[in-house]
Amino acid sequence: MSVAHVALPVPLPRTFDYLLPEGGVAKAGCRVRVPFGKQQERVGIVVSVSDHSELPLDELKSVIEILDNEPIFSPSIWRLLLWAADYYHHPLGDVLFHALPVLLRQGKPASNAPLWYWFATEEGQAVDINSLKRSAKQQQALAALRQGKIWRYQVAELDFTDATLQTLRRKGLCELASETPAFTDWRERYAVAGERLRLNTEQATAVGAIHSASDGFSAWLLAGVTGSGKTEVYLSVLENVLAQGKQALVMVPEIGLTPQTIARFRERFNAPVEVLHSGLNDSERLSAWLKAKNGEAAIVIGTRSSLFTPFKNLGVIVIDEEHDSSYKQQEGWRYHAAIWLCIAPIASRSRLFSAPPPQPWKRYATCGRKNTGCCV
Repeated sequence: MSVAHVALPVPLPRTFDYLLPEGGVAKAGCRVRVPFGKQQERVGIVVSVSDHSELPLDELKSVIEILDNEPIFSPSIWRLLLWAADYYHHPLGDVLFHALPVLLRQGKPASNAPLWYWFATEEGQAVDINSLKRSAKQQQALAALRQGKIWRYQVAELDFTDATLQTLRRKGLCELASETPAFTDWRERYAVAGERLRLNTEQATAVGAIHSASDGFSAWLLAGVTGSGKTEVYLSVLENVLAQGKQALVMVPEIGLTPQTIARFRERFNAPVEVLHSGLNDSERLSAWLKAKNGEAAIVIGTRSSLFTPFKNLGVIVIDEEHDSSYKQQEGWRYHAAIWLCIAPIASRSRLFSAPPPQPWKRYATCGRKNTGCCV
């Protein structure tokens, strides 16, 4: 019989062996539901499958349910996590589950759940907006709703809060509804929106050097003082990547994930931009994660944990202000987002593009290694 070696989110540096059900097939990276302890069930992740175990087969418990037909992780993320668990000497189960959205850790289906949005009711469209003169926020929210529906995950990026909308709802001026998003291929209508700034000589040189690099892995260090135009350089790099039909991950410090930053990307690129941050609820986070995995998201902007987002065709990773301390996980599994530098050359063909002030070890990691470049 086939034996699944399963990683569980427990502080033990080992996997647990379970018998697969008759005819059951589980690949490495698939989630399974297994018995664990006294009258408990846990969601685990298959690390490997074999025909043997260190324990007698008749003593093994059986997998209760195989939750996925295909691995939940992309090949590059899977290799990164296996390497990181070994490098940091941290239990594999903790590392694997850290990389998953909460709903997937709980065993929920890896499929798009309905997304909720706010819309103005008939009364909300007809009411005199000046009747809300005691609350400028309510006026602002109702005016926005009259322009069209507002997805709930977008509220965190606006100048009013969910509480404001709930107040309007109690007044009968707006309501919540949901719909299941349909797949749209952004590549068919991709175009750069808005006016482009003209690059200066140094910026053009940096962009040209990065564009001329091979399709394989390369790491670039962009160094410059605040206001020197680093952002415009990597926005130009993103234009080229998206024009090839590839996706991009832009990592920013927690303090840098502002509505203005997000708006700049959405105005610049006529392509879907997803955001991963702590303001999203579990369903919204899973939706953004799945859009990246399925290729529906062209650009994902996120903080440290967005590093583990799977992509269908990742072309570039930008780590902005990489020296910022928020890129280092301080609790539980302690890692730094720059671990992509260690694994990306063998795990994927994506290009890593880092934009911090130069630190000695980071300069060596990019400029001092073979098949890497340095723009300063």
